[in-house]
Amino acid sequence: MPTGFGRTATHDLTHVGLTLAPRRKRGRWLVIVGALVVAALAAGLGAGELLRENAPPVVVRAAAPPSVELLQARRQLEQARAALRIAEARGQELEHQVDSLNQKLNESQDELTFFRKAREGRKH
Repeated sequence: MPTGFGRTATHDLTHVGLTLAPRRKRGRWLVIVGALVVAALAAGLGAGELLRENAPPVVVRAAAPPSVELLQARRQLEQARAALRIAEARGQELEHQVDSLNQKLNESQDELTFFRKAREGRKH
């Protein structure tokens, strides 16, 4: 069934440029999205720096050579420690001697008591 347009109408339709939708401008949107991503990263890093605890500064000191006063104090300390160890040893030795003498005293008192009772036993 012929429509009556003929060949010229079809030919005209195929050569006419039709625009169904306007072209998208992707370049502008990519720049906006990229700027938003960069801004979000910067905000995250800034917040992280604000929330991070600051460590105390590290101070490294070089060892100074000991002074004469310090060396003398160390010598006196060592002498005092040695004297203390000697005093403790003497104290322990004296305690042993006192224990030994107390034991001998107890034995002598027991012997004396024995002899007194033996002498009293002969008198009666």
